[in-house]
Amino acid sequence: MKADHRAVLLRRKRFSTGLFSVTFEAPDLAQAVAPGQFAMLEVPGQIRPYLRRAYSIADVALSRGEVEFLVKTIGPGTRALEDLSEGAVVRLLGPLGNGFSWTDLESGREVAIVAGGIGAAPFPFLIRALGEAKLRVDLFLGGRRASDLSFRDRLEGAADSRLILATEDGSLGERGFVTEVFRAAARKRSAPYARLFACGPMAMFSALAPIVAELGIRAEFSTEADMGCGFGVCLGCVIPAKDKPFLVSCVEGPILPPERIAWEKLRPHP
Repeated sequence: MKADHRAVLLRRKRFSTGLFSVTFEAPDLAQAVAPGQFAMLEVPGQIRPYLRRAYSIADVALSRGEVEFLVKTIGPGTRALEDLSEGAVVRLLGPLGNGFSWTDLESGREVAIVAGGIGAAPFPFLIRALGEAKLRVDLFLGGRRASDLSFRDRLEGAADSRLILATEDGSLGERGFVTEVFRAAARKRSAPYARLFACGPMAMFSALAPIVAELGIRAEFSTEADMGCGFGVCLGCVIPAKDKPFLVSCVEGPILPPERIAWEKLRPHP
């Protein structure tokens, strides 16, 4: 059940300029959250941003009551997090939204994860859960350049997982879009992945949706819609739907099957 949690910043890890993680002491939230869920974070005393900001929960350490977020500095909200001192107090409203599903899969099955840049944020937690379920994981991580993937060591080392890197400029891993690198690898397989989990920008999802349909893979996308409240009041995170006018991402998602989204109605970002 969601609640407003007082959380204390324990540590920050910087991966490269503007890419970092923050770990908070929030034992009740750590106990309640599932992989794929998110929290609305408020840094008290900040004039901007006026509203809380949504962050995927990257990982938890249940025994220590810790909750971790992976963050890319973009605007005043993320900059306020980057400037926080250890011991500072924030408010975390959560857990919110739904989570990924994998418990119906038999141990030994192989699943894929496709992440675009900081879209990898929800996956350390998920990869650990998949490992505990004895599922094998191929993680496809893409970015524009090598510096976009500087946090990759946070995703390495999980049991039965393989990391495949792609950069658009070819500076790290395979050259090209991560969606195309995934498509090429998936086509070479004798059997399709049992499931695909993805997170990244909507442009990546638009490219990935027809690929998973072509390959016959059941997929779950962690949608990155703009959220003002996190619980379905402001309607800032609506996504055009196939079966009705729109989906409210924060309460019906953020984890959504791609076949429910009307991709042709999405407005391209400027």
